[in-house]
Amino acid sequence: MFDFRSLEVIHWDYWQRFSLPLDTNIVTVVGPNGSGKTTLLDALRTLLTIDCAGNRDYKSYLRHNGKPFAWLRARVGNTPGPRGERPFFPIMDSEVTLAVRIQKKGGEWQRQYAVMGGDVSVDEIEARNDFLGLREYRVRLEGAGLSQAIRRVLTLEQGATDKLCQLPPKALLDLVFDVFGDKAVLEDYQRARNEQAEADRELHGLEHQLSLIGVSLQEAEGRVRSWQEWDALKHEHTDLVAETLPRTELAELHNAIRGARPQLLGLKRKCRDLSARDVELQLGLQALDASEESLRGEQHVADQARQQAKQQLDEARRAETENATLLKQEAHLRKLVAEQDGADHEKQGKQLVEARSQLGRLQNEEARLREQLSTLTAQLAAWRRGQRYTPEFEQSFRRALDDASIGHSMLSEIVEITEPRWQAAVEAVLAGYRHVVLLDHPRDREAAWRLGEQHRYKHFVVAERAPTTAPTRGSLLEVVDFTAPAPEWLLRQLDRIRRVEDVADGAKLGKEQDWITPQGYFRERRGGRHLGVDDVYFGSAARERQLREGEDRLQQIEKQLRAIGDKRKACQEQASDAESLLRGANASGQLADRADEFAAAHEAQAALQDDVQRCADSYAAAEAHYESVREKRQQNSRQRDNEAREHRQAQQQLADTARQFAQSRNEQVDRLKAFRHKRSHVRPVHRTRRAMAELRERYESPAAVRREIDRIERRLNEGHWETDDAVLPLRDKYANDHDGLKDDLQRRRVHLERAARITTEARGAYLNVLRNTVKRYARNLKVLADLAGIGVETELPELSNEDLALAQAGLNVRFEFDKKGWIGMDDGEASGGQQVMKSLLLLVALMRDEDRPGGFVFIDEPFAHLDIFNIDKVGVFLKSTRAQYILTTPATHNINVFQPSDLTLVTSKRRPGATWAQPLAVLRRRTEAA
Repeated sequence: MFDFRSLEVIHWDYWQRFSLPLDTNIVTVVGPNGSGKTTLLDALRTLLTIDCAGNRDYKSYLRHNGKPFAWLRARVGNTPGPRGERPFFPIMDSEVTLAVRIQKKGGEWQRQYAVMGGDVSVDEIEARNDFLGLREYRVRLEGAGLSQAIRRVLTLEQGATDKLCQLPPKALLDLVFDVFGDKAVLEDYQRARNEQAEADRELHGLEHQLSLIGVSLQEAEGRVRSWQEWDALKHEHTDLVAETLPRTELAELHNAIRGARPQLLGLKRKCRDLSARDVELQLGLQALDASEESLRGEQHVADQARQQAKQQLDEARRAETENATLLKQEAHLRKLVAEQDGADHEKQGKQLVEARSQLGRLQNEEARLREQLSTLTAQLAAWRRGQRYTPEFEQSFRRALDDASIGHSMLSEIVEITEPRWQAAVEAVLAGYRHVVLLDHPRDREAAWRLGEQHRYKHFVVAERAPTTAPTRGSLLEVVDFTAPAPEWLLRQLDRIRRVEDVADGAKLGKEQDWITPQGYFRERRGGRHLGVDDVYFGSAARERQLREGEDRLQQIEKQLRAIGDKRKACQEQASDAESLLRGANASGQLADRADEFAAAHEAQAALQDDVQRCADSYAAAEAHYESVREKRQQNSRQRDNEAREHRQAQQQLADTARQFAQSRNEQVDRLKAFRHKRSHVRPVHRTRRAMAELRERYESPAAVRREIDRIERRLNEGHWETDDAVLPLRDKYANDHDGLKDDLQRRRVHLERAARITTEARGAYLNVLRNTVKRYARNLKVLADLAGIGVETELPELSNEDLALAQAGLNVRFEFDKKGWIGMDDGEASGGQQVMKSLLLLVALMRDEDRPGGFVFIDEPFAHLDIFNIDKVGVFLKSTRAQYILTTPATHNINVFQPSDLTLVTSKRRPGATWAQPLAVLRRRTEAA
């Protein structure tokens, strides 16, 4: 690494221009606080592209003097190393000039760097105009030994010399590897590992791509299978339509032709037989028709004789009846004469009164029964039509609602009871709601209520209705079916009532639960009572029972009316006889006046009876003859009707048979034509008996072939098929891509595994170099600690060829001051001075290189926490090393701080009123002769 020989500053902070010699190992910069010690170090840092101390930057030093440019130029050594290499190769001069020009352009400060061989002035640098950029300049410095780790050490701020011992073990080990050049090798190995990991991730990506291609290949294979299946179905469909169906139809026609021949012969024979029977029946009908004409004339003659005999019999009976009437009148008059002789008029009066009173009672009872009969007849008419009987008050109110165009229905019309066993219980609960009116539209409530007030309708008129919801299990609502929306309060009431088998089961329920038995015993919060009714009103069961009981009641009323009619007739006769006796009719006078008439009647009675008997015998004989002739004619008519019916049946059978024969013959002809036509389209090899038999074994009929065709067509129409044969080359492409990528992956995996193995083996071999580096650093620490009189122990890390082990490896260093026991790097047990000594040891050990001496270190106030004794020890320690140190110290320290310095630079504050600060004073230690 190079060292500083001199420094020239132009317009840096408050320094106008001056040059400083830096050509000794230890340079001490001394001055009061604020006199520019850190400013000088920041100038060197800026020249080396290192960040300034604290929160400063190079721009803050350029804004103070108001100049638009500044220069920093240093002359550094380019001494060859042990192997002859120079830090600033290919520059072969023993000295190299480093310079930076900072100027303001466009309101921004810009830096330009230069690296030139020899001692080159600012003017010559500007004349050459051979400047470097920041990145290129840093590369040149890193090539000269100014690594990133040393740059980080050189940025230690004022009073922060002890910060190096605060590094954790891993950071200290990284710093050691970085300073000694092993960090770059490790980074190269790590970069190789990262590249291998990236290659592995890339392989994983390719494997993922391979899996995607595999999925695409599977999808393509599925599409190929779909196309193959579709193509097979299409070919099968074509074969079935073009070849198999005509062959099966041909075989079917052949079998049908052979099977139809016996049927045709049978139909032909049947037609011949039916024709003969038709002729035979036709002749029989003609004979029966002739007999019918003869019997019809004979019946007409017999009927005339019967009518004449009947007329004679009626005349004889009329004469005999009139004569018998006279005889009855005579007997009645004789009875009255006999009764008048000893008649009790008072008794006859009482009988008349009782008879008339009984007639009045019978008439009232008959009127009552006939009124019941009228009502029951109306009810039965409604029940027989499937309706229910409506009372008059309900009919009147419903007529008023209909006149007002108010849509409505009755509660009883929408109720059906699903379980007849619970009919009595439902009737008991709904007994008070039999005549509830349900409005179709709630908007009609006001008009309906107004009509209810006018007609004094005593039952509810409900406007709000709700649909039936799912009933509670075991409730009374569960056995009731509403065919339309019902009142919500009624639904809640029925759903609240539980059905129980008997009172004992109901008593087991809670006190708040309502229940009812099948017989209608109901329990609510007020107690229990029987609500059963004698009649039924709701549901189809109620209408059927009312119809059955109404018909029984109708028969009873009709029977009672017939009995009352008989009683009325007897009472009327009794009253008439009594009234005639009380009026005192002259029966004896009538007998005397009509004595001749009654005598003639007695004389003619026997002759009239003989005439009636004779006429009756004649009428009986005529009636018997007529019935005989009529029976013969009816028998002939029945025989003719039977034969006519048989003839019609025979004709119908003949016509049907002839039609069947013609139809079958036409069908056979059509089959023959179709057979000849289809035979021409079927190859001869497929028309052999063996081929036909094999085809019939596979397909028993053309219908089976058509079903198979329909099945294939449904599959083709309903399925999702691949119909493009381009899927075949696409499948082959995916297969080739998949195989190629798979082979490429295998080759890459082999190469990657080989590279990983080589990298691991190479890094394992390089671990020996790392161990030597750590041992070298530990040895440097030991030598420096012995020079400083400090005990030091270094715990070498366990370096193994594993990423995690190398990443976690650290360097642990312990120190011992004044034989007071071992302490760690930053464990809080060391004093401030001991922290400084530890940091200096750790820092200088990085710079100490017996094979390649040189290098420089900026240490800002290293003696800040040291006493006089430790200052001397630090001075001796610094002088024992061969690195270049640029130290700062305040002017208040003990003079011992200048003991190790060969060159002392003295800074001073800017005088009041002066534009520029005084240049630094230079004190060089005089070299004494040996």
